[in-house]
Amino acid sequence: MKMKNAVNSIPVVKHPMPYLMVVIGFLVLLRTPLLAGVSNPELFLMGYLGFFLIFSVTVGKKEMGPFYNKGGSLINLIAMTGMVYFFGILAESVAGSFLSANDPQLLDQLTYPLTATHVVHELARYSLVGIGEEIFKFCLFLILYGVLVRVMKNRMISCIVSVLVTSFFFGLLHMNYNFDQWLNITLIIGSGTVVYFYFLFKYRTIVPLMLAHALQDFLVTMEHTERLSGIYMLFLTGIVLCWFIARFGLGYKLKVLDE
Repeated sequence: MKMKNAVNSIPVVKHPMPYLMVVIGFLVLLRTPLLAGVSNPELFLMGYLGFFLIFSVTVGKKEMGPFYNKGGSLINLIAMTGMVYFFGILAESVAGSFLSANDPQLLDQLTYPLTATHVVHELARYSLVGIGEEIFKFCLFLILYGVLVRVMKNRMISCIVSVLVTSFFFGLLHMNYNFDQWLNITLIIGSGTVVYFYFLFKYRTIVPLMLAHALQDFLVTMEHTERLSGIYMLFLTGIVLCWFIARFGLGYKLKVLDE
């Protein structure tokens, strides 16, 4: 019932064209050689991800603004972020095991030097990625949802279909890592995206999704940095231990937003 109420409160975008334009703009930059003449194309793309934040608090403020509630206290926000982080990774791990796909993105082939510049650069980069890509997914969802809810006249079915299509498409965007494993990559990342959407509607805030996304991508990079191997699993284990201590030792219960 709570999830049904959450779905019923999802806004229907009256004017989807601005959302469609910013989404297509990013896809055009991402998948075409338009950035070939730019001295630093990666920086340009990161700037566009930052543009999503500006868009969401200006043009998209009415529909997206309510989802910027940080979720109560700082402790509650941290707890929400941990939940999104853990279950997102769990979903991707289960999907990877089911598909018998071990590192389809070939990330284990990457190695980075351990320098302060590298760490700061990656932290800044994935902070923008976490913010921008979560808003990108939400924009795409709102476009699909707005169309389907008008056609189907059923919010729940429209939401489910929009989440699945958005998640599949977002996973598909990562196939450039290894085109031979495009389906495995799409399904693994897509499964994690479905979990993210679940928590978005459950908690009614996008902030922990941004933090969890940025943190996961950053730690994946740190995992492949010299002398930091194992930090990814160590951090995940730490989250589980903190949850057990907080839940059973301190009796802390995560508060779910009602609005």
